[in-house]
Amino acid sequence: MNLLDRYVAEVGKHLPRRNRADIEAEIRSTLEDMLDERAHGAPASETQISDLLKEYGDPRKVAASYGARQYLIGPRLYPTFELVLKIVFSVLGVLALVGFGLSIGRTGLSGPEMAAALLQAAGQFFGGLLTALGQIVLIFAILERTLPASEMEKDEKEWTPADLVTEPDPDEVKIPEQIASIIFPLFFVVILNFYPQIVGFNFVQHGQWFSVPMLSQAFFRYLPWVNALSLLGVALNIWLLRQGHWQTSTRLFNLALRLGSVILAVFMLSGPSILEVAVGSLPADLEKLTPLFGLISIGTLLAVILGEGIDVIKLVRRLLAHRPAAPYPVSK
Repeated sequence: MNLLDRYVAEVGKHLPRRNRADIEAEIRSTLEDMLDERAHGAPASETQISDLLKEYGDPRKVAASYGARQYLIGPRLYPTFELVLKIVFSVLGVLALVGFGLSIGRTGLSGPEMAAALLQAAGQFFGGLLTALGQIVLIFAILERTLPASEMEKDEKEWTPADLVTEPDPDEVKIPEQIASIIFPLFFVVILNFYPQIVGFNFVQHGQWFSVPMLSQAFFRYLPWVNALSLLGVALNIWLLRQGHWQTSTRLFNLALRLGSVILAVFMLSGPSILEVAVGSLPADLEKLTPLFGLISIGTLLAVILGEGIDVIKLVRRLLAHRPAAPYPVSK
């Protein structure tokens, strides 16, 4: 993205979706005409573009000039409002998972009771979410109408085009992240397929080394699907390293892999436990830990479902909001 592209994209973030493209096209055309006038038909320099954008103004204020300013929570408080929502919703999600785990521990992992505990945890989560949302909106709406404008503006620094450079390109591939997404899945595929005994208890008793595996036969029935999703993810990340940027096709493929992981985790959660140790195979002090295996299995799968589910939501939002870096031709 060049500086002009970043500016138009930044304005577009604060525009209504229904007329975003038209307004972006209008702003881009206006800026290009002004640049042509200043550069007298020659290619505009970065300095000329920067000076023009600084004169044109803060992208938030430019976006606000294209619509009515009737809002419950204004643009200056909205970033703080959004941050508070993310923190509160994350805390509520963790508390719901902890409560579900405790309920499962009390019911002994039986099918009907586990389903009832899951529904109860979901109900408590969404109930708490709606209550928290209402209270937070009310508080920020009051602040919007009672805080003096000078109080909200005193910490607001002057906007400059240099701020656009700090905005990351959403389609840029982060090389360390992609490399890690190749190495770790390959590592776990090798361990699970060739050295599954490593996942278990390893201890010394009477001078001898014992290894007691924890993975159950139920897990190995799912292993081909785990392998397929992992290797397809590795292939995707290798392709991304070669391409250097995300495209709609690669995002759709990534979305399919994430959904596949969620579906697989749901099946594993609803089936027999993926962790199991033969009775009598552990010393007495370690044997006491076996009742925890079911909770560990459920907790791990719930964490996978939650993490992948959040990624699915982010990917869907990205696909719906995605637009090319330079959607309109530059007129000369």
